Amino acid sequence: MARHPSPTARRRLPPSGRRSPLRPGGAGRAVHRSPRGEDSQRPAASPLPCEGGTNIAFTPTAAAGLWDEGHSAGPHRAAPARSPQPSAPLSPPPPPPARLRGGGHEAAAVYKKPPGRERRDHRAASAAGGPRQTTGSDTMAQSVWGYDSDNGPERWHENYPMAKGDKQSPIEINSKDVRHDSSLAPWHASYDPGAAKTILNNGRTCRVVFDDSFDRSVLRGGPLTGAYRLRQLHLHWGSSDDHGSEHVIDGVKYAAELHMVHWNPKHGNFAGALKQPDGVAVVGIFLKVGKTPKPEMKRILEEIDNIKTKGKEAPFQHFDPSILFPKSRDYWTYHGSFTTPPCEECITWILLREPIEVSPDQMAKLRSLSKSGENEAMNPLVDNWRPPQPVKGRVVRASFK
Repeated sequence: MARHPSPTARRRLPPSGRRSPLRPGGAGRAVHRSPRGEDSQRPAASPLPCEGGTNIAFTPTAAAGLWDEGHSAGPHRAAPARSPQPSAPLSPPPPPPARLRGGGHEAAAVYKKPPGRERRDHRAASAAGGPRQTTGSDTMAQSVWGYDSDNGPERWHENYPMAKGDKQSPIEINSKDVRHDSSLAPWHASYDPGAAKTILNNGRTCRVVFDDSFDRSVLRGGPLTGAYRLRQLHLHWGSSDDHGSEHVIDGVKYAAELHMVHWNPKHGNFAGALKQPDGVAVVGIFLKVGKTPKPEMKRILEEIDNIKTKGKEAPFQHFDPSILFPKSRDYWTYHGSFTTPPCEECITWILLREPIEVSPDQMAKLRSLSKSGENEAMNPLVDNWRPPQPVKGRVVRASFK
């Protein structure tokens, strides 16, 4: 790298007969003592070119200043630098452990900043008018996902790459592409009403939570091997009766879809099950608006008034969710994912062929939930569904012809 004359090297020569304060008989040069005691001469600091056109004196003091500020603040004063060994050619001292690029922002890969440093770096860069590195979280906040245009399903992959995976759910099921599998066994559920714990509004859905600490409420049979514990149930619904379900059957969309989420205890815990292809089983039930509503839905919907706003939770005990099943146990099954971020591909889906009915008043009750907090303006919780995802060669099997 070519050297540039440092500011100290441009000082005028001292008057004749006077000794230079830096070196006897010289000017603009600093005296350096090697470990052996010999004197050597070199510039006090040698600036290195920095991205953006600013030359920075390459010294430990200058480098430390950049790390502290986190942004380029212009030239720094030179600091005394050590001389290399007499036998080695003159060269700048070795660089510090971080790269001096753009004021230190590019050093993250080499230099691990203390907690909070990165946030201060961005504030400092903004105050100095410097550019701020753009990431996906700048446009959609990390872990803040929803169903609106700015954070909805079309953008989930920005923070959750699995949302673009090959086994995503929901899907559209076309009867002509379904394969009847006579080996599929009937499924059956054994639920303990005492396992029901609470019902809540998390701003994205209405959810009922169950005790899954042991095998008190389990799902068996069908395409499953072993017993799966019931963890929770929740719903997806639309703003009108002609849409709201996540899965689509031969082009038909239902008003809502209920999911009963179970996990495989052989993987230790729910978190472990999320990492396994056979970790989770979900029973999907379609809801349509009709004249003969299923009375059992009343138990859930009558609690809506207690969880109207986001963050509300209420006790919900002595409830047997098996009363929500339709009469027919015919089902489709395929391997897919959660329909909400992070969209883990660990689910064996059991979609029931026969929908259950709800009344217009019951659907209106569900749509009266708010995704806003208690002291915020009412924002209806509706259209919390993900559109169908590409099938990508997966086979959908049916237990019926």
